[in-house]
Amino acid sequence: MLLAERQSLILKELNDKGRVYAADLAQQLGVSEDTVRRDLNRLGEMQLLRRVHGGALPLQLDVPDYADRLELKHPDKQKRANAALSYLQTGQTILLDSGETCLYLAKALPRDMRLTVVTACPLIACELMHHDKADVIVVGGSFFKPALRSVGAVTCNMLRKMRFDIYFTGACALHPERGFTAKYMEEAEVMRISVEQSDKTVVMGGPDRLGLIANHQVANVRELDILITDQSADPAVLQALRERNLHIVQV
Repeated sequence: MLLAERQSLILKELNDKGRVYAADLAQQLGVSEDTVRRDLNRLGEMQLLRRVHGGALPLQLDVPDYADRLELKHPDKQKRANAALSYLQTGQTILLDSGETCLYLAKALPRDMRLTVVTACPLIACELMHHDKADVIVVGGSFFKPALRSVGAVTCNMLRKMRFDIYFTGACALHPERGFTAKYMEEAEVMRISVEQSDKTVVMGGPDRLGLIANHQVANVRELDILITDQSADPAVLQALRERNLHIVQV
């Protein structure tokens, strides 16, 4: 079995079970425990898992709740939102995700531009209340308090019946190998459908979110179109993302 194939199976097992043990993997893969430990160490160095005694756990992210994040002012997020404006054209239907960067984008939308704006976030809908040229569609569903947004079957069904020119979203975690991931399962499901239903996906993410992995898969890198990030982002991570055909804009 090739190294890449073996490590891929290890990551799949970890994703399925939530924890793996070197002894069990050695038996399952038909290799020595030393070989498995080397694989786990290497995957740990690549930030694809967290090494613990005897095995490994998924890499976790500590992401503060949305309500707490809104108390802070982020000029860097404002810059990324302003850069995203260049992709807008009159008459488009855009989908704005929840999150403070998307809220900054909603605030910055040109008041003379005719748009249809779809969002599952009540805060963003309220922000657009006085945008006379914007038709605002609020996607319903179960209200998910940590992210101040709608989630669940109703939300997903509504999104599946729509098409979007551009989906704008912030980034919880974006890794060249593991792709675009989110902390909450409820959010990830909605975000996954949002990517599928959009002609273009624009991710606005800070350097602190690049190279990280959260628990729940949203999309692989090749399903994304544009990343807007800062000048201080890690060049090695950016190069790995470019190799997967992601267009990167640094502001």
